[in-house]
Amino acid sequence: MRGRDGPAPLPPLSGVDDLHGRVERGYDAIAERYADHIKANRGPETYFRSFLDRVVGRVPHGGRVLDLGCGAGLITAELVRAARVVALDRSSVQLSLLRRHAPDAIPLRADIGEVQFRRGSFEAVVAFWTLIHVRRDRHHAVLSNVHAWLRPGGMFAGTLGTSDSAEDVEEDFFGAPMSWSHFDAETNRRLLRETGFEIEQADEVFDEGEMALWVIATA
Repeated sequence: MRGRDGPAPLPPLSGVDDLHGRVERGYDAIAERYADHIKANRGPETYFRSFLDRVVGRVPHGGRVLDLGCGAGLITAELVRAARVVALDRSSVQLSLLRRHAPDAIPLRADIGEVQFRRGSFEAVVAFWTLIHVRRDRHHAVLSNVHAWLRPGGMFAGTLGTSDSAEDVEEDFFGAPMSWSHFDAETNRRLLRETGFEIEQADEVFDEGEMALWVIATA
Protein backbone atom coordinates (compact mmCIF):
# COMPACT_ATOMS: atom_id res chain seq x y z
CA MET A 1 0.00 0.00 0.00
CA ARG A 2 1.24 3.46 -0.83
CA GLY A 3 1.05 4.75 2.72
CA ARG A 4 3.63 2.18 3.81
CA ASP A 5 6.24 3.54 1.41
CA GLY A 6 7.12 6.31 3.87
CA PRO A 7 5.96 9.84 4.62
CA ALA A 8 4.75 11.58 1.49
CA PRO A 9 6.63 14.67 0.30
CA LEU A 10 4.67 17.77 1.23
CA PRO A 11 4.06 20.61 -1.23
CA PRO A 12 5.77 23.92 -0.43
CA LEU A 13 4.14 26.03 2.24
CA SER A 14 4.11 29.15 0.06
CA GLY A 15 0.56 30.48 0.07
CA VAL A 16 -0.60 27.98 2.68
CA ASP A 17 0.07 30.29 5.60
CA ASP A 18 -2.72 32.65 4.56
CA LEU A 19 -5.30 29.97 5.34
CA HIS A 20 -3.43 28.19 8.12
CA GLY A 21 -2.42 31.47 9.72
CA ARG A 22 -6.02 32.71 9.68
CA VAL A 23 -7.12 29.51 11.42
CA GLU A 24 -4.40 29.89 14.05
CA ARG A 25 -5.22 33.54 14.72
CA GLY A 26 -8.92 32.77 14.79
CA TYR A 27 -8.66 30.03 17.38
CA ASP A 28 -6.20 32.06 19.43
CA ALA A 29 -8.94 34.70 19.63
CA ILE A 30 -11.97 32.49 20.29
CA ALA A 31 -10.56 29.41 22.04
CA GLU A 32 -12.21 29.93 25.42
CA ARG A 33 -15.70 30.80 24.21
CA TYR A 34 -15.60 28.13 21.49
CA ALA A 35 -14.74 25.49 24.10
CA ASP A 36 -17.55 26.77 26.32
CA HIS A 37 -19.97 26.49 23.40
CA ILE A 38 -18.92 22.90 22.71
CA LYS A 39 -19.24 21.90 26.36
CA ALA A 40 -22.71 23.46 26.55
CA ASN A 41 -24.06 21.87 23.36
CA ARG A 42 -22.39 18.47 22.96
CA GLY A 43 -24.76 16.28 24.93
CA PRO A 44 -25.18 12.51 25.27
CA GLU A 45 -27.82 12.49 22.53
CA THR A 46 -25.38 13.56 19.81
CA TYR A 47 -24.01 11.21 17.17
CA PHE A 48 -20.57 12.48 18.17
CA ARG A 49 -21.01 10.99 21.64
CA SER A 50 -21.74 7.46 20.45
CA PHE A 51 -19.06 7.67 17.76
CA LEU A 52 -16.34 8.82 20.16
CA ASP A 53 -17.30 6.11 22.65
CA ARG A 54 -16.70 3.52 19.93
CA VAL A 55 -13.37 5.08 18.99
CA VAL A 56 -12.10 5.28 22.59
CA GLY A 57 -13.24 1.70 23.16
CA ARG A 58 -10.95 0.51 20.38
CA VAL A 59 -7.82 2.27 21.62
CA PRO A 60 -5.41 -0.27 23.18
CA HIS A 61 -4.93 0.40 26.89
CA GLY A 62 -1.67 2.24 27.32
CA GLY A 63 -1.25 2.63 23.57
CA ARG A 64 0.06 5.75 21.83
CA VAL A 65 -2.51 8.03 20.23
CA LEU A 66 -2.10 11.23 18.21
CA ASP A 67 -4.86 13.82 18.54
CA LEU A 68 -4.26 15.72 15.31
CA GLY A 69 -5.66 19.20 15.87
CA CYS A 70 -6.59 18.75 19.52
CA GLY A 71 -8.06 22.21 20.10
CA ALA A 72 -8.90 22.81 23.74
CA GLY A 73 -8.33 19.15 24.57
CA LEU A 74 -11.93 18.13 25.19
CA ILE A 75 -11.55 14.96 23.14
CA THR A 76 -7.98 14.48 24.37
CA ALA A 77 -9.30 14.39 27.93
CA GLU A 78 -11.26 11.25 27.11
CA LEU A 79 -8.45 9.60 25.19
CA VAL A 80 -5.91 10.00 28.02
CA ARG A 81 -8.03 7.77 30.24
CA ALA A 82 -7.03 4.85 28.03
CA ALA A 83 -3.84 5.87 26.25
CA ARG A 84 -0.71 7.98 26.08
CA VAL A 85 -1.72 10.91 23.93
CA VAL A 86 0.29 13.39 21.89
CA ALA A 87 -1.99 16.41 21.42
CA LEU A 88 -1.05 18.60 18.46
CA ASP A 89 -2.37 22.03 17.57
CA ARG A 90 -1.04 25.14 15.87
CA SER A 91 -2.87 27.51 18.24
CA SER A 92 -0.90 28.29 21.41
CA VAL A 93 -4.08 29.43 23.17
CA GLN A 94 -5.80 26.14 22.40
CA LEU A 95 -2.81 24.31 23.83
CA SER A 96 -3.08 26.34 27.03
CA LEU A 97 -6.65 25.07 27.38
CA LEU A 98 -5.48 21.55 26.56
CA ARG A 99 -3.15 21.67 29.57
CA ARG A 100 -6.16 22.50 31.72
CA HIS A 101 -8.49 19.84 30.32
CA ALA A 102 -5.97 17.04 29.72
CA PRO A 103 -2.85 17.66 31.81
CA ASP A 104 -1.56 14.13 31.22
CA ALA A 105 -1.36 14.61 27.45
CA ILE A 106 1.87 15.59 25.71
CA PRO A 107 1.28 18.97 24.02
CA LEU A 108 2.90 19.71 20.68
CA ARG A 109 2.60 23.02 18.86
CA ALA A 110 2.87 22.27 15.13
CA ASP A 111 1.09 22.59 11.81
CA ILE A 112 -0.77 19.50 10.60
CA GLY A 113 0.55 20.17 7.11
CA GLU A 114 4.20 20.20 8.21
CA VAL A 115 4.64 17.88 11.18
CA GLN A 116 6.49 14.56 10.83
CA PHE A 117 6.66 11.49 13.07
CA ARG A 118 8.52 8.22 12.78
CA ARG A 119 6.84 5.36 10.95
CA GLY A 120 4.65 3.23 13.21
CA SER A 121 4.60 5.73 16.08
CA PHE A 122 0.93 5.36 17.01
CA GLU A 123 -1.80 2.78 17.51
CA ALA A 124 -4.41 5.39 16.62
CA VAL A 125 -4.69 8.86 15.12
CA VAL A 126 -7.84 10.95 15.56
CA ALA A 127 -8.72 14.15 13.74
CA PHE A 128 -12.09 15.69 14.55
CA TRP A 129 -13.01 18.84 12.54
CA THR A 130 -9.34 19.58 11.89
CA LEU A 131 -8.33 18.46 8.40
CA ILE A 132 -11.01 20.83 7.10
CA HIS A 133 -8.74 23.64 8.38
CA VAL A 134 -5.81 22.39 6.25
CA ARG A 135 -5.56 23.48 2.63
CA ARG A 136 -7.05 20.68 0.63
CA ASP A 137 -4.16 20.42 -1.82
CA ARG A 138 -2.26 18.97 1.15
CA HIS A 139 -4.91 16.46 2.27
CA HIS A 140 -3.54 13.55 0.22
CA ALA A 141 -0.05 14.06 1.65
CA VAL A 142 -1.34 14.43 5.21
CA LEU A 143 -3.45 11.27 4.99
CA SER A 144 -0.50 9.39 3.51
CA ASN A 145 1.63 10.51 6.43
CA VAL A 146 -1.04 9.51 8.95
CA HIS A 147 -1.06 6.04 7.39
CA ALA A 148 2.73 5.83 7.75
CA TRP A 149 2.62 7.01 11.38
CA LEU A 150 0.21 4.22 12.30
CA ARG A 151 1.34 0.75 13.20
CA PRO A 152 -0.07 -1.98 10.92
CA GLY A 153 -3.77 -2.34 11.72
CA GLY A 154 -3.82 0.99 13.54
CA MET A 155 -6.94 3.12 13.47
CA PHE A 156 -7.61 6.51 11.93
CA ALA A 157 -10.86 8.08 13.11
CA GLY A 158 -12.47 11.47 12.82
CA THR A 159 -14.38 13.75 10.48
CA LEU A 160 -13.77 14.96 6.95
CA GLY A 161 -15.66 17.31 4.67
CA THR A 162 -18.73 16.52 2.58
CA SER A 163 -18.74 19.44 0.11
CA ASP A 164 -16.30 20.72 -2.47
CA SER A 165 -14.62 24.02 -1.55
CA ALA A 166 -11.03 25.16 -2.02
CA GLU A 167 -11.59 27.74 0.70
CA ASP A 168 -14.55 28.97 2.72
CA VAL A 169 -14.02 32.14 4.70
CA GLU A 170 -16.31 33.37 7.47
CA GLU A 171 -15.47 36.81 8.82
CA ASP A 172 -17.30 36.30 12.12
CA PHE A 173 -16.95 32.75 13.42
CA PHE A 174 -17.59 33.13 17.15
CA GLY A 175 -16.12 36.60 16.80
CA ALA A 176 -13.09 36.05 14.57
CA PRO A 177 -12.30 35.32 10.89
CA MET A 178 -11.97 31.61 10.08
CA SER A 179 -11.17 29.46 7.02
CA TRP A 180 -12.00 25.93 5.88
CA SER A 181 -10.85 23.87 2.90
CA HIS A 182 -12.23 20.45 1.95
CA PHE A 183 -13.34 17.96 -0.66
CA ASP A 184 -16.69 16.26 -1.12
CA ALA A 185 -17.40 12.95 0.60
CA GLU A 186 -16.67 10.68 -2.37
CA THR A 187 -13.33 12.37 -3.03
CA ASN A 188 -12.39 11.91 0.61
CA ARG A 189 -13.25 8.21 0.43
CA ARG A 190 -11.03 7.94 -2.65
CA LEU A 191 -8.17 9.76 -0.90
CA LEU A 192 -8.38 7.34 2.03
CA ARG A 193 -8.16 4.35 -0.29
CA GLU A 194 -5.35 5.88 -2.36
CA THR A 195 -3.27 6.50 0.76
CA GLY A 196 -3.56 2.87 1.84
CA PHE A 197 -6.47 2.81 4.29
CA GLU A 198 -9.10 0.10 4.61
CA ILE A 199 -12.35 1.95 5.23
CA GLU A 200 -14.64 0.52 7.90
CA GLN A 201 -16.95 3.51 7.99
CA ALA A 202 -17.22 6.70 5.94
CA ASP A 203 -20.77 7.92 6.50
CA GLU A 204 -22.30 11.34 5.93
CA VAL A 205 -24.11 12.23 9.14
CA PHE A 206 -25.76 15.50 10.17
CA ASP A 207 -24.95 16.22 13.80
CA GLU A 208 -24.53 19.33 15.94
CA GLY A 209 -25.87 21.53 13.17
CA GLU A 210 -23.56 20.41 10.36
CA MET A 211 -22.88 17.59 7.95
CA ALA A 212 -19.60 15.68 8.23
CA LEU A 213 -18.06 12.50 6.88
CA TRP A 214 -17.52 10.28 9.94
CA VAL A 215 -14.58 7.98 9.29
CA ILE A 216 -13.08 4.89 10.85
CA ALA A 217 -10.30 3.33 8.78
CA THR A 218 -7.35 1.05 9.43
CA ALA A 219 -3.77 1.07 8.18
